[in-house]
Amino acid sequence: MPKGRPTEGKYIKHKVEIYGLRNCFIHKRPRSSVWQYYLQLDGEGTIKKSTKIQGDNDDINVGLEEARLFAQEKFHEAKARMQAGMKAIVKKGLFDLMDDFLRQEEKRIKPYAVRGYITKGTHRAMSARLDHLKKFYKNKNIPLEKLDYKKLYEYPYWRSLKTPTNTPPKYMQTISQELSTFRLYFRFLVNRGLVLKVPEFKEVVRERRKDSRRDYLNQKEYKQTIPTLYAWTKSKAATPSQVYNRKILLNCIFIMTNSLLRKGTLRNLVWGDLDVAENLTKEDQQIGHLIRVRKEACKVGTSRVVLTPTVTRFNAIRELSGIPKVPKSKFPHVPLEYMDKPIIKKFNKDERMGNGTWEREWKKIKDLCKARYWGSKNITWYSFRHTGISFAVGNGVPLITLAELAGTSLKEIELTYYHHEQESRNTWEKITKNRTFYKKTYSNDLMEYEKLLGVDE
Repeated sequence: MPKGRPTEGKYIKHKVEIYGLRNCFIHKRPRSSVWQYYLQLDGEGTIKKSTKIQGDNDDINVGLEEARLFAQEKFHEAKARMQAGMKAIVKKGLFDLMDDFLRQEEKRIKPYAVRGYITKGTHRAMSARLDHLKKFYKNKNIPLEKLDYKKLYEYPYWRSLKTPTNTPPKYMQTISQELSTFRLYFRFLVNRGLVLKVPEFKEVVRERRKDSRRDYLNQKEYKQTIPTLYAWTKSKAATPSQVYNRKILLNCIFIMTNSLLRKGTLRNLVWGDLDVAENLTKEDQQIGHLIRVRKEACKVGTSRVVLTPTVTRFNAIRELSGIPKVPKSKFPHVPLEYMDKPIIKKFNKDERMGNGTWEREWKKIKDLCKARYWGSKNITWYSFRHTGISFAVGNGVPLITLAELAGTSLKEIELTYYHHEQESRNTWEKITKNRTFYKKTYSNDLMEYEKLLGVDE
């Protein structure tokens, strides 16, 4: 084949238009024989990339057809993306828009749970989950146009394996939460016209709720724990601020166990949330009172009223905080200027006690109690809510009433909060109640099922 006449130019040579379009062509650079691809679209910019097809510096025909086919294929891909409502030119990588996504999600942050919005804690978790997606790709920013959906499908399997770059979570439920964030991110990319669809992921078989829930203390463990905590609050080695923090937090344990409040809800209470239980007798009002939980103070974003026998505990906190009791006043007996101030506050300050103090003191509590009383149980602050609900079910509190007080559902009581001890004496007494035949002695069997059913041998 005779050599073609080269196209002259300062930056390009051997320019060949695709389908006769001035905005789409192949060419070579002056000092390279490799064919290059060029596409320009109004509103989207340009794309310049190598076809990786070797040509000849002087002969335009070498590699021309292969380069032309490459360019035509890329041109048709761009047109197909445009027809699907997507951007024809995509230069972004998988990681490039994560910050934009998080900034968009930040606009949905509310100080408390509201349907369709998120909290600050959820937003932080979303950022951490996207970091796992980066580790999955070994921190290599894959171009979106080269996204491998089959590879993404296997993410749950990779996440569940121990590797140098991955520590698998304790529960598969954590992987499900990560996938939820990924789907939101890819939906964001779809809306930007950068990818065609939200990827599918391998199915994650989550644990039963009862297998992944927090632990609790049974009555024996609870009774063993409390005297130890009383002694802990009276330590002579503790500073005045430490003594204050410990006594406040011990009262918080009693409050959470009896009122069934979550830790976060208790931390968010102000004195104005406490009220007199007018329907109780004067005598009972010395024990029981109301907590009017505001929707912005609780995890689920729903207000409720809690009737709880914790008058003495809140009185103790008031005294520890140095708040004077208003004579002849109704509970909680605080001056009006304190009604909007936090109940659980810092030592000598009217600021809410920080979460760092809670967690720092909790480590000391675990050191005192785990080996002696709790064993392998993973007890947390939240466990006292579980403990209180389990005690209430065991004491026969109607489940509907209990669910309303705890701010949850009957299903959640069953699957999340109620812990039943099959081996306890209480269980034995319940299953043997009114069964007098257990007291009889049979020569062969404790319960003669065959005789009771009229079955002959």
